[in-house]
Amino acid sequence: MLKKLWLILFLSLLIQFDQAFAKTLKTIALAPHITELVFAAGGGDSLAGVSAYSNYPAQAAKLPVIGDAFRIDLEQIIALQPDIVFYWHGSTTNQVLQQLQYHQFKTVPIKIESLNEIGDALLTIAGHLDLPDPPGYRTFINRLKQRQQQSPRSHSVLIQLSSQPLYTVNASHWMSEAASLCGLNNIFQHLPTATATVTQEAVIVRNPDYIIQMKPIDQNSPLQQWPQITAIKQQQIIVVNPDTFSRPTPRILEAVDSICRQVNQFSAGVGE
Repeated sequence: MLKKLWLILFLSLLIQFDQAFAKTLKTIALAPHITELVFAAGGGDSLAGVSAYSNYPAQAAKLPVIGDAFRIDLEQIIALQPDIVFYWHGSTTNQVLQQLQYHQFKTVPIKIESLNEIGDALLTIAGHLDLPDPPGYRTFINRLKQRQQQSPRSHSVLIQLSSQPLYTVNASHWMSEAASLCGLNNIFQHLPTATATVTQEAVIVRNPDYIIQMKPIDQNSPLQQWPQITAIKQQQIIVVNPDTFSRPTPRILEAVDSICRQVNQFSAGVGE
């Protein structure tokens, strides 16, 4: 009996030690969407520093800014002494990684090229922080599967990230996949790179039914001078929140809901 009590006491102390260790683990996120993912994975308390423009959730805006995917404040990072630096695979520069690795900081890549990989990223972060599967993980995956099962492609779309130059994405980009969940077929799906500049003439030739933008279309936009484009002629401009649409996090489904709602309203002859 006494031996059993000692065993219980030992296990209890071990659990408390593990919890104390988990609380002292310090991390840094080198992109706004990674900051958001760390919070979504349940690891917000571990964040000691974040990249510029990390504004969600509200707590993120109060954390020290240590740079971004392209430049870092190395002195500040050294002072913070993080246990893990989560970086954006494919966007964080080799120079930044070399600086971090030279100072022997543990770097963990977060790679997201599809919507399904958002769920994988949550599990990766939780795993490195010794956290259980995030409660929102299953919710996100289930909602995504639901959308994927009800997305017939029937309209063409230009996903316009900027107007001068005219910047867009191809089919491999998560924004294109998000639009496809609302039945929108990317007119530039076959571009050789995930993001690229295109010409107005190329847009006119492809004649999109819809245009997705991060803000209402500017009356001075070059595209407004081409009323033969169906999306311009019928004013079928879909406006999305740039934070939810351009960041690969669970909140991208909010952008999908907004896009689908606007498509349905345009189809019914009603603006949002």
